[in-house]
Amino acid sequence: MTDVIATRTGTFAQRSFLVQQMMDLQARVYDSQLRVTTEQKSQNYTGISSESFRLVNLESEVSEVEYFTKSNNIAQVRLNTVSNSVSAIESVLHRVHDDLLALNAGDQQQPLEADEVSAIEDIQEFAFAAMQDLSSYLNARSDGRYVFSGGRTDQKAVDFPYGNLAEFQADYDGATVTFPTSRAANVPDVKIANAQHGGLTFGANTITPTTAASTASLTAGTVIELSDGDITTQRFTVTARNSTTGALTVTPDPSGLPAAASDATITGVSYYGGDSLSFEHRVSENRTLDLGLNAKDPAFEKAFRALGMLAQGGLDAASTTTAAGATGTLTFDDVAGTVTAANGGSLQGLPIGSAITFPGTANNAAQTFTIVSNDGTTLELDPPPTAEGPVASEAVTDNLGRIDKALKLLYDAIDHDSNLSGEMASDIGAVARQVGFNQVTLDRALDEARTTSTYLSIRVSDIERVDLVEAATRLQDDALALEASMSSYARISSISLMSYL
Repeated sequence: MTDVIATRTGTFAQRSFLVQQMMDLQARVYDSQLRVTTEQKSQNYTGISSESFRLVNLESEVSEVEYFTKSNNIAQVRLNTVSNSVSAIESVLHRVHDDLLALNAGDQQQPLEADEVSAIEDIQEFAFAAMQDLSSYLNARSDGRYVFSGGRTDQKAVDFPYGNLAEFQADYDGATVTFPTSRAANVPDVKIANAQHGGLTFGANTITPTTAASTASLTAGTVIELSDGDITTQRFTVTARNSTTGALTVTPDPSGLPAAASDATITGVSYYGGDSLSFEHRVSENRTLDLGLNAKDPAFEKAFRALGMLAQGGLDAASTTTAAGATGTLTFDDVAGTVTAANGGSLQGLPIGSAITFPGTANNAAQTFTIVSNDGTTLELDPPPTAEGPVASEAVTDNLGRIDKALKLLYDAIDHDSNLSGEMASDIGAVARQVGFNQVTLDRALDEARTTSTYLSIRVSDIERVDLVEAATRLQDDALALEASMSSYARISSISLMSYL
C-alpha cells in the first residue's frame, strides 16, 4: 500500500498547469488574430514600448504637416479668388485705357465742338462702367469673407452705391464737390466727433472747429460728410485748411447750416470700406507669407481715382476767366508752389483738379497748372510756378486738364512711371506678379507637405505595421498548436482507471 501511494502521480496540479498553458496559447492566438486583422503590431504604446518615443515624435510631425496642409489649402482658395479678381481688373484697366485713347481723350480743346462733347460723354460712361467693374471684382468673397477688406472681412471692400452715371454725378458734380485728386484725399480714415472738434462754426465757405488740431488729418481734395440729427447729411469738398486755426475752406458754401449742427460729426468719404490690417499666413513652421493685399493698394486706388476724376460731372464745362481786375495783382511763389491774389477771396470757387493758365504773366504764361488747393485767395499749383509778381493777369480755368491727368494716373496704375514722383510705386502688374509668386510658394509648400507626409507615414508604418505574411504564418502555427494541445488534453482527460477494471 505504501508503495502505491509513493508512486502515484497527482493530477490536479498537472491539469491546472495544462489549462494555464492552453489559455496562454489561446491568448497568443487572439493576439496574432488581432495583428492580422488590424495590421498593427499593438493596439497601444505598451506593446511597442521600445519604439514608442520615436513613434510619438513621428505622429506629432504628421499632425503638424496635416495642420499646415489644411491651412495652406484654405489660403490657396483665398489666393485663387484674389488672383481671378486681379486678372479681371488688369483686363478692365487695359481695355478702358485703350477705349479712352480710341476716343482721342486729352485732345479736346476749348471751345468744344459737338463731336468733342459727345466723345467726353462716352469717356465718362466708359469710366463709370469701369468703376462698377472694379467695385464688383474688389468685393469678391472666399468662404463667405471679403478678401480685399483687410481685417473687416464681413464688410465690402468697396463702397460704390451708384447704379448709373447720373447718380454718381449728382454727388460729384465736378464744381462744388470734386472727386479726390490725391491718395490722401481718396482714402481718408477720418471720423471727427463733437468730442474731438469741440464744436463747429459755419462761415462763408468755411467750417472752423473749436479745437484746431482736430482737422489736421484732412487734406485738400478730401470729400467730407457732416452728419447730425438737426440736418440731413451734407457733403463738401475740402479745398484748403488753415494750419493755425484748423479752419476748413470748403465747397459748397456751408454758411446756411443752423447753429444746432455745430456738434455734427465730420467723416472722410472714401470708396474703401475695409481697414489696414495685414494678414501674415504661416506656410510652415519656418516660413510666412504676406497676404495683406486690400482694395486700397496703390494700384487699385490710383485706378479708382483716375476713373472717378473722369466720370465726375463738369468735364465738358466751358472754360471760365477770372479777370485781372477782380483778383488784383498776382504773386507767384516758386518755393511754396502758390499764387496769391491781392484781393482776398477773389479766387473762391475755382475747383480743385481744374487746369489753370495765366496768359498775362511773363514767366508763367506758357505753363498749364493744376489746382491742388484753394482757400479763396491762394492757390497751390502743380507743378510749382516760376517766381513772379506782383503782376496783373487774368486766370483761365477749364476741366479738360483733368482728362490728361487722369489718363496719366490710369496708366500709372497699369505700369508705374518712376517719374511720377507724387504717386506710390505699386501697379496692377506688380500686384499680379506678387499674387502669382504667393501662389507658386503655396503650391510648392503643398507639394513638399505631400512628400513629407508620405515619408513620415512610411516611417510610422514601419513601426506600427506588421508583416502580414509573417503574422499569418504565426497565427496558423499558434492555432495548430492550440488545436493539438486541446486535442491532447481532451484525450488524456478521457482516460480513467475505471475503463480498465
